[in-house]
Amino acid sequence: MTETMRREATRRWCNTAAASNLGQMLNKICLKDGIPLVNIVRSTEQAGILRRSAQACGGFELADFHGRSHRRAGGDRATLAFDAIGGGRLAGQVLTCMEIAANKSAKVYSRYGSSVHKQVYIYAVSIRVRSN
Repeated sequence: MTETMRREATRRWCNTAAASNLGQMLNKICLKDGIPLVNIVRSTEQAGILRRSAQACGGFELADFHGRSHRRAGGDRATLAFDAIGGGRLAGQVLTCMEIAANKSAKVYSRYGSSVHKQVYIYAVSIRVRSN
């Protein structure tokens, strides 16, 4: 993931499911390598797991998701995200937060949005098949 971030030439990125084992490992790698990371978690309990070492921590099930996350994701100029959830509205919400933040620093208005390239990689998607 850090190699993808470097290849995409972005300086900051977001990771969902940040309180998972993989998310905690990514946080440690990013802290060691000096890579700014925005951690997105489901709840305040999960945020507590990361609070000691994380650089930033937002929550997507909290009522102020857009308000808090665009300040974190966009305020840090994150333009890349990795989504471990792989379903629902989360990827769109993260992209929306990045766009809101990009427009806050825009010099001119554009009805088409900002020209800042933003993307979300979806990984670790598991599909459950139900048989009768």
